[in-house]
Amino acid sequence: MKNFKSITDKLFPDTYRLIDGTDEIFELNFALWEYENLNKQELIERSAYFKSVEGRPTIHYQTCNLQNLEEIHRNSSLRTKAFFLNGKYSTGYATHSLFPYRGKFHPQMIRALLNMMRVKPGNVVLDPMSGSGTLSVEANLLGIDSIGVDISPFCCLMGRVKTFSLSLDSSRLDKIVKDQEKIFNKLNRSKVPAYFVRNGDKSNEEKSYYEIALLAYLDAVGFARRSSKSLSTLFPIVLNRYITTIKNFQYARNKLGLKIGKTKIIEGDAANLPLENDSIDGVITSPPYSFAIDYVENDKPQLEYLGCNPTKLKEKMIGLQGRGIKEKLEIYFNMIQDVFKELARVTKRKSKTSFIVGSNDIQTRGVRLESKIKEIAENQNFKFVLEILKPIKGLQNTMKEEYILVFENNK
Repeated sequence: MKNFKSITDKLFPDTYRLIDGTDEIFELNFALWEYENLNKQELIERSAYFKSVEGRPTIHYQTCNLQNLEEIHRNSSLRTKAFFLNGKYSTGYATHSLFPYRGKFHPQMIRALLNMMRVKPGNVVLDPMSGSGTLSVEANLLGIDSIGVDISPFCCLMGRVKTFSLSLDSSRLDKIVKDQEKIFNKLNRSKVPAYFVRNGDKSNEEKSYYEIALLAYLDAVGFARRSSKSLSTLFPIVLNRYITTIKNFQYARNKLGLKIGKTKIIEGDAANLPLENDSIDGVITSPPYSFAIDYVENDKPQLEYLGCNPTKLKEKMIGLQGRGIKEKLEIYFNMIQDVFKELARVTKRKSKTSFIVGSNDIQTRGVRLESKIKEIAENQNFKFVLEILKPIKGLQNTMKEEYILVFENNK
């Protein structure tokens, strides 16, 4: 039709090309912010949604393509392969695909949020409910240091493996591949062998490499529950996918000269953070989607294998306490208030905190979680700055949308 222009043609010059599939409203909002607020070099180095700027490909676009996801998922199931190849630029890159986790952050969006929050190398970001470590991975890819805190030892394991795998010596992975049968025989028991358990910061680097095999084993345990194949058959398949993922990323990192930030993963409580006052430059976090996902039940085999009592863990997790919905919500909001008290203490004045929360009116009997969380944050001297609505896909319609709430520490 004459004079017809697409939304993207109206928003951006012809020489600024978006990554294929950038078509949702929240993505276009982020892309527009990047275009209006980052200079050309910053767009090339940091952008989440641009493919190229005046003919120069962005780092994110190059990383995703150099990693060769087609090779990584050559032996994956059709469903898994489709998920990661379709999410090549949004969720399947770097080390995010090591143990795909239900309810995790949308990695590409987290990159965009870090840009919007003006967090840069030299700063430290925090996720006090870090889950599978998505924020830490994205921050590290941008050269930003991060701290991840989670109450679940399994989540801490995921966070350690995903961030360690960003900057390791890939030649040392060959020994794990060579010894995979011996490693499997050591791991294939009811409880994790003592050798594979890290002891805080005192553990030697070799254990960090073997934690990759440990996470691959726990991933294979999950596959075995819903597959006709044996665990002994699945473990080498999963392990080799992990090794290929890591090696391919290392190739991309070296090719592009990426400077990877540092991460510290801490097993702890978001309401009692072992951090100094005014030590954090930005926060991106999300309380567990406990009204839609029972994380403890979902991770039960992995938690039990790691020696964690799921019942006791459940008593400490946000959103999994209480009997009726009224009591659950009361406890949930009290715990969220304690989290914001700690965030007010550890974050610097004027720093930004992004709180991502899903809402389901049916499961919460009409109570809007995002509205109550705004109120709680403002009572702790956080100024509400911005709200972004993002549709949710892949949670079997338990939640249809999530709200990205951005606050500023106004203490």
